[in-house]
Amino acid sequence: MLAAAAPGPAPYGLGATGDPVCSRPWQALGLPAVTVPGLHDDAGLPLGVQLVGRAGQDGDLLATGCRVAGVLRRRPGG
Repeated sequence: MLAAAAPGPAPYGLGATGDPVCSRPWQALGLPAVTVPGLHDDAGLPLGVQLVGRAGQDGDLLATGCRVAGVLRRRPGG
């Protein structure tokens, strides 16, 4: 499943990573989730997409995350 990683872009600077509210449902259900960077808002701040996998399929999810990251890197401006 593809979902928002956060309600907005990462905060400026290295002091925080952003609001984790979008990953809490998957954590509560015990599902693996990985955030893939590669998008940016109009101000250039990073936006991530969250991929959610099936229980016990962490390796498959990470492999899919790597493929998605590769696609995002190849897009213009990525």
